[in-house]
Amino acid sequence: MPAQLSPDFASLQLTLVDRFVELGLGTHADGVHRLTNFQRRLGLGTPTDPPSNHVWIDVLERINTATTHAKRVETAMDAHSSLSPPVPEHVVRGWPTAGAFSIEISGNVAHTHFYAMDDDDKSPLHPSKLEIRRLELRSVLTTVRRNHPELEWVVGGSWLYTTASYASLFPPAHVAGAVVRRGGRTFRGMSHWGQFLDHRWHLRTTGLAEQFRDRVKSWTGKDPSSLFPIDTLDLCSPITVFDMPRPSPIGS
Repeated sequence: MPAQLSPDFASLQLTLVDRFVELGLGTHADGVHRLTNFQRRLGLGTPTDPPSNHVWIDVLERINTATTHAKRVETAMDAHSSLSPPVPEHVVRGWPTAGAFSIEISGNVAHTHFYAMDDDDKSPLHPSKLEIRRLELRSVLTTVRRNHPELEWVVGGSWLYTTASYASLFPPAHVAGAVVRRGGRTFRGMSHWGQFLDHRWHLRTTGLAEQFRDRVKSWTGKDPSSLFPIDTLDLCSPITVFDMPRPSPIGS
């Protein structure tokens, strides 16, 4: 699997942290814990408040004492190179999974997660794979509904819902209720940060990172989610929506 943290990606996230500190909103340790997904990218477990993983606490302390942006990037990458590759959360927590889709169950809610590990150098959302992805989603939802008849809702949250390919995997009625996420306090996953990476975990050359850096320069400290060029969408619909006929493939 490709490395999940590169110097470019670390630097991009730390740009936001530097501005957070400049505005007097907290320390570099506070910013890294709240605003980056370093903990997950380093394979140091699910973030908690306050931080509880002793290795993660040590990483935060070392980043906090680094005196320049370059040294903070170097510290993050040193940690990355010294630690074992991260194990995906759906594997660690044993969530029901089919291919790229897993389901986190909380009460009567099924939360969809997307994590593709294809090794053929094609995007997991390449047109040739969309029918496979639909089958995976249908399969895992069928399994959890059979084993958890109490489920009533399906929720999800990601920038990916803004793309035609990903949105086409879900019933139109599910996507139609999407709302833009605003007011987030933490940014520890890929629902925001993933928009800057391609499927090889390389920083995209589409100009999104440059737009983000420009917005960060003038950030006043309000709602960091507004800094990301592509909105993150939150979706919630009754699980019965998934009983509707499956969406047609793009271009049909």
